[in-house]
Amino acid sequence: MRSISYRARARWRKGLTVGLFAMALLLLAGVLFVIYLGRFVVYTPSGARLDFGRDSSRDVVIEATESAPTVPLETVEIEFAAPDPRGKPSELISGWYIDLEMLQNPSAVLEAVQALSAPCTVLIDLKGSNGSFYYTTGIDTAQRAEIDVATVDAILSYLRSHGFTMVARIRTFQDTHFAEQHVNCSLQTANGALWVGNGFYWLDPGNDTVLAYLKQIARELAEKGFKEIVFDDFRFPNGTQIVYRSEKSRAELIADVATDLLNFFSSSNITISFGNPMAELALSGASHVYLSGITGSGVNAAVKSFHNLEKPESQIVFLTASKDNRFDDYQVLRPLVTQTLP
Repeated sequence: MRSISYRARARWRKGLTVGLFAMALLLLAGVLFVIYLGRFVVYTPSGARLDFGRDSSRDVVIEATESAPTVPLETVEIEFAAPDPRGKPSELISGWYIDLEMLQNPSAVLEAVQALSAPCTVLIDLKGSNGSFYYTTGIDTAQRAEIDVATVDAILSYLRSHGFTMVARIRTFQDTHFAEQHVNCSLQTANGALWVGNGFYWLDPGNDTVLAYLKQIARELAEKGFKEIVFDDFRFPNGTQIVYRSEKSRAELIADVATDLLNFFSSSNITISFGNPMAELALSGASHVYLSGITGSGVNAAVKSFHNLEKPESQIVFLTASKDNRFDDYQVLRPLVTQTLP
């Protein structure tokens, strides 16, 4: 058996050492490359993707900090300016609601609206969580829903011309399209990527541009005949990956937005209300709280959670198809179209 010479073994060991060193360098380069690609990662409702056309210079990497502790309910107050909107009486509500699922078949909704025998309150969803508008909007860069928007416009025209009390509901901080167009207005993760909650991007409640955007939508809807605007899912999400630094708690940030919206429209004939909001809001006056997804067995607990309301029996409005008599003590809107739509 032929033995391997000392010199050959030395060359083999040296080659192995060089090879291992080269592999380590390649591994380090791979890790650094992955970190570099992180700036181009965009999270979408269907997953993550790379977007090399994204302007990553607009991303703000915010230092991760612990979120501020929840402020006791009694300290999260809304400061009203003059004229004080609490002077407006809260009107009783009875009627119907039209959600985004129903609007997938707007012709059926229009027929149902035209079949109503007497004017009443009709709530209609007009902006989804992906940022799509379900009516003809004049807002720049707005994204139109992929439905027959002209028929939705006809629904609004019919409601306005026949004396119905029109209530518009829009998703507030869930808005994928606006977040993609205005990265620095969105909630983000530690590396500046857009944070995804419930499959959608969320806007930053503390951002002035976001607040101006919400006011612009509300003004436009008021011009179309709506008497009340409901800002739905009015809360700061509880995502653990969100990095957000503020001297205020998340509850206080949301209360500040409510304060600004209520005061901004206080001198108008528009009522500002909130859908599925955080329970800390101490609303009074004409504003309503619209709650959906509540069963009959959950009515009492839902009402108790909003103990800061001045008159819960006239301020809480349940959106439900249930005939459970536990809803009878409160205001209720029922679905206008109950059959399964294509």
